[in-house]
Amino acid sequence: MKPVYFISLLFSLCIYGQSYTTQWYTMDNGLPQNSIKDIVKDKYGFIWLSMEGRILRYDGSNFVEYKNFNFKNFSFGDFYGNIKNDSIAVFNNSEKNALLISRRYPETIVSNGIFNPGGSKNNLIYKRLVKNNITVRFISYIDSYFIQVPTGSYYFENNGIIYVDEKTKKTLKINLKFPRSKLKRLFVHGDHVFVADAENKKILHLYQGKYSSISAPALYTNPETKVYWQQITGQVFMISHGKVYRSRFSAGKLELTYLLEYKDIDKDISGAMFYDEIYNKLYIGSSINGLKILSLSDFSVSKKNIPYQDEVCYAAIPYENNSVLTQEGIRYYHTTSQRIYSAPQSYDKRYIFQDDSGNLVYRENNSIHVRNKNSGFTKYDSITFKGKGIDGLYKSGGLYMASVIEGEKSYLYLFNHDNFKKTARIISCKDNIDAVLRYSEDLLYLGSSGGVYVFSLSKNKIVQQIGKNIPIKQMIRTKDGNIWLTTYGRGIYLLKYQKMIRVPPDKNDFLANAHYILEDKNSNLWISSDNGLFKTDKKSLLHYIETLKGIVSYYRYTKNNGFLNNEFNGSANPCAHELKDGQFVFPSMEGFVFFNPQNIKTYYPKAQEVYLERAKIKGKMLQLKNKLFLQCGYKSAEIYIDLPYYSNLENINLQAKLVEDENSPWINIKNDKTFHLANISPGKYNLQIKFLSAHNGKLVYKNLPVEIEAYFYQTLLFRLLIVGGIILIFILIIQIRTNFLRLKNKVLKNTIVHKDKALQEASTKLENESDYQKKLVESISHDITTPVKFISLLSQELAQSDDPKVQKKYFDSIYKTSEQLYKFTLSLKEYTELYKQENTSIEEYAVYDLVETKRLLFEEIAVQKNTFIYNFCDHHQKIQLNKNILLTVFHNIIDNAVKNTSDGEIIITSCRTASHLEVSITDTGNGMSDEQITYYSRLFKKKDHEHLMFKNYGLGLHMVVQLMRKINSEMLFHKNNPKGTIIKILIKI
Repeated sequence: MKPVYFISLLFSLCIYGQSYTTQWYTMDNGLPQNSIKDIVKDKYGFIWLSMEGRILRYDGSNFVEYKNFNFKNFSFGDFYGNIKNDSIAVFNNSEKNALLISRRYPETIVSNGIFNPGGSKNNLIYKRLVKNNITVRFISYIDSYFIQVPTGSYYFENNGIIYVDEKTKKTLKINLKFPRSKLKRLFVHGDHVFVADAENKKILHLYQGKYSSISAPALYTNPETKVYWQQITGQVFMISHGKVYRSRFSAGKLELTYLLEYKDIDKDISGAMFYDEIYNKLYIGSSINGLKILSLSDFSVSKKNIPYQDEVCYAAIPYENNSVLTQEGIRYYHTTSQRIYSAPQSYDKRYIFQDDSGNLVYRENNSIHVRNKNSGFTKYDSITFKGKGIDGLYKSGGLYMASVIEGEKSYLYLFNHDNFKKTARIISCKDNIDAVLRYSEDLLYLGSSGGVYVFSLSKNKIVQQIGKNIPIKQMIRTKDGNIWLTTYGRGIYLLKYQKMIRVPPDKNDFLANAHYILEDKNSNLWISSDNGLFKTDKKSLLHYIETLKGIVSYYRYTKNNGFLNNEFNGSANPCAHELKDGQFVFPSMEGFVFFNPQNIKTYYPKAQEVYLERAKIKGKMLQLKNKLFLQCGYKSAEIYIDLPYYSNLENINLQAKLVEDENSPWINIKNDKTFHLANISPGKYNLQIKFLSAHNGKLVYKNLPVEIEAYFYQTLLFRLLIVGGIILIFILIIQIRTNFLRLKNKVLKNTIVHKDKALQEASTKLENESDYQKKLVESISHDITTPVKFISLLSQELAQSDDPKVQKKYFDSIYKTSEQLYKFTLSLKEYTELYKQENTSIEEYAVYDLVETKRLLFEEIAVQKNTFIYNFCDHHQKIQLNKNILLTVFHNIIDNAVKNTSDGEIIITSCRTASHLEVSITDTGNGMSDEQITYYSRLFKKKDHEHLMFKNYGLGLHMVVQLMRKINSEMLFHKNNPKGTIIKILIKI
């Protein structure tokens, strides 16, 4: 068993069979029934299906069903007519009635000779032959089958052939014995009728009433070859053992073109066939299995097909002209694969290159393997890096390099040409290196998880970092010298002017995980990603990046185009190739994808291929004529966008909007190609459709006027009547209001009298306010008196003293007191405007600093009285109230405490509650009397200050009371046992 397995590995040859993808429609997913009689494509691009009792129109996404015709017989058959003339007919079995398909819509007609399906004449029954397929039966009661071509008609009857010329109407009997059984191998190309004679191995050729024999490929006369011919489409197919060939007649010769191999075609083709040359699709209609659409692909997926091994592909090297080679020794062609040398399955498929001698260089764990070309790659050397991990291998600009991880550090090793045992240079990088590009003779671009590092070989250091924190996956230089960067989850960037410019994303942002970019001969960029292969026009892309004008179009290819898996691979080096024969190769999760970019088509609809002519309102389908009119009371409407497009609808970015104003949003149209209208106000609108019609981003617009009828109460006349009624009611209200105001006039006069009294009272209050301002100035003068008087006394004592030490002491006290007094006078102007200032301040400040300012002012005065002032306020307690108001309050209270305290102490503390900041000033002086405490406590309970008695106990505390009330705060007065006073200032937060 082992030798057999080894031989299978050594000589495995994989025959590629996935040259098309299949869509299968049955009653389970879109068809009303599974029986299809015939298929044709009209001049507008729509595909029509003939069925039992109905006709279907297919546009690439949806089926539109037409039925309920006024027929007695609903069994439709083959299509007749002329596609170019927009005249396609299909008869029912009785051939008395027919449908004429014209302008994309079927209508009932009566069989009146426009199309001649057959009939009875001269006691003979005639039947027109318009299609030949595998299951056709030639019934015995039909006396004559005939074929009409532009030059005349051929009648096959009585084992012979009769020709009737179209112009002269002359009848010519062809001298040729022709049994009816040979009709099964009949087909027509234009005016030329052919019959493949399997018995005699020749082709009978009929043209203008003459016959001859011509040579043709043996497949025509092979008895196992099945013939399919349809006259309206002019298509002829030869089917042999599941292989489908297209037949053509050119320059007097019959030629065959291979389309595909579909092994089940003998089972499925019991109804009809149609090949769409534009979209490269083969439609097969079955009488029991519905519709199968085979999309022929110019993409090829090559697999190795080795048992118990996956098909995941990463790095490879171009091998000769038309293949790639992996480190496992598998050579992949576009349709096959072959093992070149025996090697175990590698779990490290991401890095490989070929040195200048043609040897294969790849990594395996922490070793570099070099397979010798001269030995047929059977022998190899290993270079092991002990204690280090090889993260990647690179070859760029003649340099051989390896990214190496040692612990948490990352390095790039530059080898001495192809001597991997000798390191020429080691470059240290703080981020993992995932891509390397030699930009010039001196500069290396290092793509890392932290951006692009620019390393100078001459300076032996990193000279620049570009695109910080952008994880680089690949760096690709195109033919124009531009450098494109793919990233991990961050999209594509263009590296230009030493800056990374973000490339516009695709519609679904699949290119956020783009892998690699190849440029074809037409300047198209092919981009592999985690979700499909993309194609975009480089010129349009660069123009948009430079000007921010235009549209960037991305055309996405998926499994529907021939891949086995939408996920491509790119975290490898190299991960895409352009072979010498022009093929592009991209690795995917299931094999290598080969294709010639010149052969891959992009499909875009033409400007005139969009039709807005159907709408459904209240469940009823309507045919539109250049406009949609919706009656009042409609709830919703569906407008169908008829667009024959047989590729991925997302690639044309089909959108629509109902234009109400400049800001009307575009809505993406889904595969049902339906635009929904609901709850739209009456009026005239414009439904606008747009889509891409070219690879360069050209947009096409289509418009449909939409008018929504209004109810009577929504009309302009009704609105004018309503406005007039409102004006009349408004006049009546004014009149009633005027009368009411007259009655209220007397009441207002009385009110004026009361208001006059109130104004007089307000005037009195203003006078009191002016008096208060005067008293405030007097209070400020009073506050200055204490330090000035203290300075005066010290000056007197200084003049009387002869002791230098005492004099120095007095000088110091005078200096400190005068300095604090000077600071105090600087703010006198602000003190005069305290009552006008705002309560709050933008600046936040500490209560401790305010208290400390006043403590320093009175410190020397207190010292002379053998009194000490202590500031124990919290340094971290801050507030945003008016600073000058609080300074004035603290000044007056500390001044009173100093005046009334000798041989004692004054302690100032602070604490914070949920609603207040409490500042407590405690002295051991003479203290306040009970009468004074009661008086000042009552001042906070009065609602105004008109009854303040400034003469009772001094002006200072009265002013403090007013300022505290201004900032919505209060003060509490208590006796301090055994002597002194405690004043608590409660500042509301």
